[in-house]
Amino acid sequence: MKTVNLTIDEQTWRAARALAVEQGTSVNSLVREALGYLTKTDLRRKKARQEILRMIGSFGGKVGRMPSREERNARG
Repeated sequence: MKTVNLTIDEQTWRAARALAVEQGTSVNSLVREALGYLTKTDLRRKKARQEILRMIGSFGGKVGRMPSREERNARG
């Protein structure tokens, strides 16, 4: 495990400490959880972007013309 030094203002520290007490944990655990969430979210975003680009590539990135309103709403 790595050690990180963090400098935050007093108001943020007090709010974080109160939240940690409320949740029965430590500020350290809150920060660890928040960083874990951020990194996982970023990884999911990158994977989703790669999948979208892969899907676009599978049909050559070419899209036909948009049908007119009348064509879209035609019955029959």
